[in-house]
Amino acid sequence: MATEEIQKIDLVTRELDESVVNPIKETNGKLQQLVNVFGQLYLRRKELEDELVKLDEGVERAEEDFKKHNEELRGLVTELEKEYPGGQLNLEKGTITFNPDAKKEA
Repeated sequence: MATEEIQKIDLVTRELDESVVNPIKETNGKLQQLVNVFGQLYLRRKELEDELVKLDEGVERAEEDFKKHNEELRGLVTELEKEYPGGQLNLEKGTITFNPDAKKEA
């Protein structure tokens, strides 16, 4: 059988002076505020990172659309060039100025 040994310890509670407790309370309060600030900054950074991902996706889609429409425009202009070689297109007026003899020469 094991032998047990019991020791008695007397605990004493002593009131501390405010000049000791107040600086600890103030510093603890500042640390708590900083923890809150870190939390808010972390959340804001996460929001911004998510927004940047969305922006990157939007830029990628816009680039794809731009390339697609640019190719489409080139095709339309190329077809127009076949019909009206060397023509000058005025989109505002909806006209094309060309030399009819240029088509015969081509």
